[in-house]
Amino acid sequence: MSASDSLLCPRVHYLLSGTFNTLFLYLLAFSPYGPAGPTLTVHRKHRAEGPHQFLALSQDRKTAYATTWAQPPTLSSWEVLAGGRDGVAKVNTVPISATGSYLTVSPPSLGFSSARIYQAGGPVAQTFAADSATGGFGEQLQEVIYLDGGEEELRDPKTDKTRVALRYGSHAVDIDPVLQRAYVPHVGRDSIFVYSFNQDGTLHHLNEVPSHGNKGHEGPRHSIPSADGKKLYVVTEHTSYLDVYNVLPSPPYLSHAQRLSVIPPHQHPTRAQYRGDTLRLSADRRRLFVTTRGKTPRERGWVAVFDLAGDGAVREREEEGGEEGYGARSRFETRNSGGKANAIEAFPFAASDEARRGHDWVVLTDDEEGYVSVLEWRDEWDELREVASVRLGVDAPVEGEGKGEVSEEEKGTGASHAVWLS
Repeated sequence: MSASDSLLCPRVHYLLSGTFNTLFLYLLAFSPYGPAGPTLTVHRKHRAEGPHQFLALSQDRKTAYATTWAQPPTLSSWEVLAGGRDGVAKVNTVPISATGSYLTVSPPSLGFSSARIYQAGGPVAQTFAADSATGGFGEQLQEVIYLDGGEEELRDPKTDKTRVALRYGSHAVDIDPVLQRAYVPHVGRDSIFVYSFNQDGTLHHLNEVPSHGNKGHEGPRHSIPSADGKKLYVVTEHTSYLDVYNVLPSPPYLSHAQRLSVIPPHQHPTRAQYRGDTLRLSADRRRLFVTTRGKTPRERGWVAVFDLAGDGAVREREEEGGEEGYGARSRFETRNSGGKANAIEAFPFAASDEARRGHDWVVLTDDEEGYVSVLEWRDEWDELREVASVRLGVDAPVEGEGKGEVSEEEKGTGASHAVWLS
């Protein structure tokens, strides 16, 4: 970068994206202050162990952890070099019992001897210790089995342990560091498993809470706690609702408080044609971003923005003639269905100055056409706007191996999930 470029672009943010159908991991560079406006480019690409469905980062953002849909089922870890500027380097791969879904890394505040890495997918969930020397996967400490037949059913060759099982199995381990709880939404059982932590970081079962709504038809997929741990936000895959639960100190541990629609009211008759996906808090914890996908290319997906009150409840926007439960602050219709993606990650670094409050960047991935986009929110805009995008498998990397080239192996790439490295 030249001196003049550095003046125009004082900060470049690096992201890492996986795909649903190729072997590559992509390093992306987001420049928010370019002379012609924000830009997003493919910085580097790495032949990895994909397709990589989901990524997670260590707390210091120096190690990335990845699931894969490749067989046999494994998880892999990658060293992040120079905040992403110099790419990533393989650390290690570990075997697991069934194809993985979402990964989560414990924060230091939980006080474990080393970070714990949690994964839930289909019939199982695992707890790993992070290797203190390399940051990669260390010893597997626990495996939780969500099958009535337990270990015997898990080892049965007829038991589905492929990526198909993710559609009706466990989907994520979401951590609340304040109340020291963990939550596992289970799509097929239509419930949310509630855990505390044992001293070694393994999960201690507290309860299985049925999902709110029409039992057997909701499919809780992803959750995130409020900043103080007193609320749990859950998105349902089959009905595209945001459910808000009060977190209780004793059984049943969760009590349903609110239900909001991710899709707008005029789409309610076709609600079954959408699939709820991911949700994330804004860096200042005042907003919640929630996504859904179209089931087929005919339906475009949505990103809904909800305002949060001081107690963590969703503050509905009142609109003339509006129906209760549809009061999102704003909604952004995505360029297409999103395919298997429309996954988001909000920019994680909170602004230090008051002037930056009410300003967010959100990265959105698209499986249908392979786009990775940065959406920007400003309170004064009162909406999300796409400010930059890049297309995996079409836009060539500007540095590193394969610079300026797109290989045949990359054609038709579907972006899965991206995380902010810096």
